[in-house]
Amino acid sequence: MQTDTNYEILRLRNEISLLGQILKDTAVPTFAIDQHSRITHWNTACEVLTGITATDMLGSDRHQEVLYENRRPLMADLIVRNAGLMELRGHYEGTIRKSQLIANGYEGEDFFPKLGKWLFFTAAPLKDATGNIVGAVETIQDVSERRMAEQALSRSEALYRLLFESANDAIFLLEEGKAVDCNQKAMELLKCKRGDIIGYTPLDFSPELQETGLRSIDEIERIRAMVTQPLPVFFEWRFLKKDGSEFDTEVSLTHFEVFNTDYAIAIVRDITEKKRLIHTLRNHEQELDEKTVFLEKVNQALKASLDHREIEIRSVEENLNSKIKQFIFPYLSELGRCKIDPDAKAYLKIVETNLSDLVSKYSRTIFSKYADFTPTEVRIADLIREGTDTKEIARLMGVSPSSVQWHRKNIRAKLGLVNKNTNLYSHLNSYPK
Repeated sequence: MQTDTNYEILRLRNEISLLGQILKDTAVPTFAIDQHSRITHWNTACEVLTGITATDMLGSDRHQEVLYENRRPLMADLIVRNAGLMELRGHYEGTIRKSQLIANGYEGEDFFPKLGKWLFFTAAPLKDATGNIVGAVETIQDVSERRMAEQALSRSEALYRLLFESANDAIFLLEEGKAVDCNQKAMELLKCKRGDIIGYTPLDFSPELQETGLRSIDEIERIRAMVTQPLPVFFEWRFLKKDGSEFDTEVSLTHFEVFNTDYAIAIVRDITEKKRLIHTLRNHEQELDEKTVFLEKVNQALKASLDHREIEIRSVEENLNSKIKQFIFPYLSELGRCKIDPDAKAYLKIVETNLSDLVSKYSRTIFSKYADFTPTEVRIADLIREGTDTKEIARLMGVSPSSVQWHRKNIRAKLGLVNKNTNLYSHLNSYPK
């Protein structure tokens, strides 16, 4: 009988030693306390986390001061006192909840300024064979990296949502071709609520025919075939508002895949006003072109009229000059041979001198060469001097090119240029004007 008792004691000691070794070597910081909140176990992971060795902790209640600036009970201490959930939440500002894995256990997460870390902790009571609480065990895990990652993700999501909602263009997130999210601008653009958009496809907001005259359903299939990740595709698309009115847009569509699910982001910009302005500008440009052509024709007509007028004036001057020489100068000469008093001869000399000066003014110019020209030849000569070719002269004067050629021959003959290799244009421009 004594042998059996000794064996049982030895077995229990071995189990206790084994359990102690397991607790000591586990990677999760773990400590245990007795019913008086004295530390019975402080494993190596606890030493690493707090920087305090088990030798300094065992048998003491120093665990109540290593995690906080001020001494206070931990969850294990509260469980030993048989505290309920409400009392536990009062100590931890509502971050405590019942454990889903450990009976009568609790868990929570909090920031510990003294360590500068976020810790996830669990605690459960230790009971004897009769069910009485004789201690408690608590585990502590450093979750600072996870919390910082979650906070960074939360900030990133908040920033994304801010950019998403404040964008001046409509943005649609499509999953398998259906809208799963949209921003405020998208709702304003389609004149509807979010619930009217989520779950629907772009075709639900498109007219039967696009501006090109092609069916929307055919066009959207063509565009889908063009979309290859990660490059966006740009195109114009006509949408329908909830009230049935149509408007034109520019769309940037980008395709991507997440966990084998097809997504796309469509950024949509209303260009109705832009297209209206472009159309108006093109109409104005066309009107301007038409007016320019009209003014050019009017200018040509005015130039032809002025040329004709100038030729007529020159023709009158030349005719007057010829008539003076033919009908006045001979009689003045005869009058000078008549017997008249000295005063009359003086006045006759003045008249003859003034007329000579007037005639001399024109005789020194090209106009003197026009003396024997007909009015038509005068006009053609002036046009030749301006560099106008035979076809253009014919058009301006309303005659045939052969008729112009015939007048050109007459002009060359009257200028003494027959059988001479002299350019008529250069010859006419050699005289002073």
